[in-house]
Amino acid sequence: MSKLITSHEDIRSWVAARAGNPAIISVPDGHGGFISRLRLTFGQRQLQESGAGNEQIGGVELIPWAEWFREFETQNLALRVPVGTDAAGSAYHIEKRRTD
Repeated sequence: MSKLITSHEDIRSWVAARAGNPAIISVPDGHGGFISRLRLTFGQRQLQESGAGNEQIGGVELIPWAEWFREFETQNLALRVPVGTDAAGSAYHIEKRRTD
């Protein structure tokens, strides 16, 4: 079972409880350019501090929460998380909010 979270405070709490960080990646747009996709990373800070992590196309870049939430709202997104578990980062999904 899962639930959608849109509250910035609730998202930050959920991510912090799992030692995560807000991040963004660049992916090809199919027209020779790139688009940015929001991510949450778990364990990425150690990679970046050691000089790894964003050395390839599509690499993960840690960003401030304010920037992450600005894009989150611009894209009208929600965070889907499992209920009743402390699963790590692979259990989340960022998706479009429903408008109905």
